[in-house]
Amino acid sequence: MGSAASVADAKKEEVEPVPCRAPGDDAEFKDDKSIAPDNVEEEETSRQEPTSHAIEISSSDESITEMQDEAVEEIETMFKKTMAEASTETEGPLAFESFLHKNGTLYSCFSQHGSRVYVDETNGLVPFPDEWYSEGRFINATNEQALSQNAAPSGSQPTPAEPAFAEDDRASAVYIQGKGMLMTYMFEEKANVCRYFDAQSGLWLLLPLQWEMNIDFVRIRIQQVMGALPGLADPTEVTAALRQCSYDPDEVISAYLSIFGDALLQPGQGEQGGRELHSFRTHLEKERVIEDLRQRLLLKEQEVERLVQRNSQLSRETQNLSDTLQHLHRTVAELEAGQQEARERVRALLARRPALPPPARPERRPAVDPARLQALATLTRGLNVAGKQLRSAAGRWLQDARRQVAQLEEEALRLARAQEEARREAQELRALYRREALERKALYNRLLELQGNIRVFCRCRASTAAAASPCLEVTSEEEVAVSQKSGKRKFLFDKVYSSSASQEAVFEGTLPVIASCADGYNVCILAYGQTGSGKTYTMMGRRDKPGVNVRSVRELLRICEEREKVTYALKISMLEVYNDSLNDLLAKSATGHLEIRTQGKSVSVPGLTAVEVKTEEDILSVMELGEKNRKIASTKMNIESSRSHLILTLRVDGTDTVSGATSRGTLTLCDLAGSERISKTEAKGARLLEAASINKSLTALGQVFSALKSNALHVPFRNSKLTHLLQPCLSGDAKACVFVNVSPEPKDLPETLSTLQFGSSVRQVALGRAAQHAMPAAPGHGAKAER
Repeated sequence: MGSAASVADAKKEEVEPVPCRAPGDDAEFKDDKSIAPDNVEEEETSRQEPTSHAIEISSSDESITEMQDEAVEEIETMFKKTMAEASTETEGPLAFESFLHKNGTLYSCFSQHGSRVYVDETNGLVPFPDEWYSEGRFINATNEQALSQNAAPSGSQPTPAEPAFAEDDRASAVYIQGKGMLMTYMFEEKANVCRYFDAQSGLWLLLPLQWEMNIDFVRIRIQQVMGALPGLADPTEVTAALRQCSYDPDEVISAYLSIFGDALLQPGQGEQGGRELHSFRTHLEKERVIEDLRQRLLLKEQEVERLVQRNSQLSRETQNLSDTLQHLHRTVAELEAGQQEARERVRALLARRPALPPPARPERRPAVDPARLQALATLTRGLNVAGKQLRSAAGRWLQDARRQVAQLEEEALRLARAQEEARREAQELRALYRREALERKALYNRLLELQGNIRVFCRCRASTAAAASPCLEVTSEEEVAVSQKSGKRKFLFDKVYSSSASQEAVFEGTLPVIASCADGYNVCILAYGQTGSGKTYTMMGRRDKPGVNVRSVRELLRICEEREKVTYALKISMLEVYNDSLNDLLAKSATGHLEIRTQGKSVSVPGLTAVEVKTEEDILSVMELGEKNRKIASTKMNIESSRSHLILTLRVDGTDTVSGATSRGTLTLCDLAGSERISKTEAKGARLLEAASINKSLTALGQVFSALKSNALHVPFRNSKLTHLLQPCLSGDAKACVFVNVSPEPKDLPETLSTLQFGSSVRQVALGRAAQHAMPAAPGHGAKAER
C-alpha cells in the first residue's frame, strides 16, 4: 500500500494533533519523535476547539495492495472521530491515564477538566470514585503522585498534565483476513503487552499470537532470537517466549541456552531437526526423572535405616524389661521363703513354751516374756504387710511388663511391616531406575547413531602376575581408572569389560551394529592394543570360545535364515597386511603381488579370494585356513605374537523375492597387530623389520583418526596400505566400533595409558550418519512376479 505516513501528513494540514503519549511508555522507548502542537485561537467563551490525535502507521511490506491503504485511512478516520467526540463531550483536552489499585488491578482512565472516568469490563465507562484516591496511585503521569497520596476534594479535581502521544516503533499496523488493517501499539503494563485498537469498541484489545508475529516490532526480535539460535525452527514458539520475557530477546536467548544448552546453536534439519530437538528435550526430561527417582530411593533407604535402628532399640528395651521381670520373680521367691522361715520360728517358740502350772497354784506367770511376744507379733504383722505389699507391687509390675511387652510386639510388627513395605518400594524404585537407565542408554545410542560417532569398547586382560597388584580398576560399566604415582586417572567409554567378562558378553555390545549389515549397511569392527593384550582372542577366540569374527558371521547366517522372503549370498575373504604388503590368506596356492584399486569412494583388491559360506562349518573351516596362513612369531612379550594386520571382509548381498529390491552390506573385521616397544620385545632381524612396519602403520592409523577428529580437509588415508584398505569404513559410509585391549600389569603401564588415550580420542570422532546401500526393484520385476 502507499505509505500510511502520507495519510497522516495530509490530515495534519487540516487539524494539527495535540501531543499524547500512549500508556506503557518506558525508558527503553523514549527516543520517540514527539508531535509538536500548534496554538489554537481561543473563542470568546474561553472554550478550546476539539482536538484530534494522529498515529503514524508504518509498514515494511511494499507489496500491500491499495485496498489496505483505504483500510488504514478508514481506521485513522474512525480513531480521530472517536477522539474528537470524546474531547467534545468533555469540552477540553483528553488525557489517558493508568490507575494501579492496592489490590493489584490496573485500570485505564480518561480525564478532562477535572472529570475522570475509568473503563470497567462489565459496565463500560464508570465515574472515578473519590475514595479510590487514597487506595492506589496513578502511573505514567507527572503530577498524579501527590494527588494519589491525599483524598480527593469535594469539588472539582485538579487537572493532570497532558500526556504526549508520540510516534515510535511501538505503533504499527497489521492486515488480518476478515478484519482488514488494524492499528497496533505495544503497551507496557506490568510487562510489555501488544494490543490493537478496535474501532467498534474504541478500546485497545490484546493481539492474538498469530497476528502479533507479523508486526515489525515483534518480527525484528524473532529474527534476532532465531539468528542467535539456529536450532529454533518455530517462530510461534519464539513469539510466546518473547511474551513471557517482556519482549527482551537477550533474556529469551539466555533462557533457551540454560534449558537446552549448546544444541540450539546448531542449525536444525527441518522435521528431522525438530524430532532430534524433541528427542533431546525428552532426554533432558528423562535425566530429571532419573534424578528424582535417585533422590526418592535415597530417602527410602534412609527411612529403612531409621526403622532398623528403632527396631534394635525396642529389642534392647524388651530385653531390659525381661531382666527386670526375672529379678522381681526372684525377689518374690526370697520374700516368700523368709515369710515361711518366720512362721517356722514362731511355731518353734510356741512349742518350747513350758506347761501350765498346776491349778493349785493361785498365781500364774507367763511362760514367755510379754515384751518378746509383743516384738514377735509386731514382726509377724510387719512381715504380712510387707508380703501383701510385695505381692501387690509384683502384680502391678507384671501387668505393666505384660502390657509393655504387648506394645513392643505390636511396635515390632508395625516396624516389620514398614520395613517390608520400604524394602518393596526400594525394589520398585530400583526396577524403575534400571528401566529409566535402559531408556536413557537407548536414547544415548540413538543420538550416537544420528551423529555417527564411533563406539569404543574397552576390554581388560586377566593379570598373569598374582603377586603384583594390577594398575587397572574397572569402577563402573562405562569407566576405568588407571593407578599412577600422581593418583588415579579415569577414562570413559561406551562399555568397559572386566577381565572376567565372557566372549558372549563382549559380543552383545556389537550385536545391534552387526545386525544392520543384513539391511544394507557397512559395518567395521577393529581391535587395537599393545602386543599380548588379547586382541586376537577378542576377535578370533578359540574353537570352544569363539570371538567376534565367528559370532558375527554366525549371527548374520541366523538373520538370513529367518527372513524367508529374502535370499542372501554371503562371501568371505581374508587378507593380511605384512610389512606393508598384502597377502591372500585363503588362496590355495601362492599368489602374486596384490594391489589396492580405488574407484570413487570404493576400495577393492583385484585377485583376492572370496569364499561363499552357507553353514557354520563353512565359517570354521575358512577361519582355520586363514589363521594357519597368518604370520605368527614368538617375542619376549608374547609367545604367539601376530606379525601382521588381519582384515576379514564379509559381503552380504540380499534380494527380496517379492519386491525385487536388492541390498548390499559389508562387514569388515580387523585384528590389528599389537604396538611394540623394541626395548621390551628385544626384536632382532626379521622381527625388528616387522615391528617397525607395524608401528608405522599404527601411527598412520592414529594420524587418520586425528584428522577425522579435527575435521581436517585432507585425511591421510594413503600413508599406509592398512589405512588405505580402511578408507571406506572411516569415510562416513559405515558404522564403526573399536575395541581397545589393555593389560593390567604394572610393567605395561605406559602402553596401557597410550592405548586408553587412543580410545578416548577415537570416541570423539563423528563420521556422520551411515547410508543404506539398497536399490529398488527394476520397473518390470513387479509385473513379472504377478504373472
